[in-house]
Amino acid sequence: MNFNEVKELISILDDSKLAYFEMENGDGYIKIDKSMSRDYVSNKIQNEVSTIENKEEKQDNDTASSKENITNEVKTEEGVEFIKSPIVGTFYSKSSPDAEPFIQKGDKISKGDIVCIVEAMKLMNEINAEFDCEIVEVMAQEGKMVQYGQELFKVKKL
Repeated sequence: MNFNEVKELISILDDSKLAYFEMENGDGYIKIDKSMSRDYVSNKIQNEVSTIENKEEKQDNDTASSKENITNEVKTEEGVEFIKSPIVGTFYSKSSPDAEPFIQKGDKISKGDIVCIVEAMKLMNEINAEFDCEIVEVMAQEGKMVQYGQELFKVKKL
């Protein structure tokens, strides 16, 4: 199979509703998987629906006590930031199965420290802290898929 044939095949599959394609012939073997992008789109839609539902719930609760609760929630969330995934991939909190995690809840880390690894296309991508902070919560699960922009760690800036 030459490059132009592969390019044409990708174009055809891109325009179709197929999420996965595999083919083997005398010239070689090709596998194309669009399912990761499909998951990202469905998760994005689900998050947007959740956001809309949350806004509707807040509008329905007009009592004074619910307003106090919302104010208290905002106060406790002040100074809280998130370290988000810059890519789609598999989340790992440690460099190998036997190693200690890079960070844990309560750890204070400096800008540039490695917080985790996200594996994408067989490449191990180290994710670094963008600022000095304290880890409040680890939000991603070991060995599970994370999406672009997904919150991995809840942190407090120092």
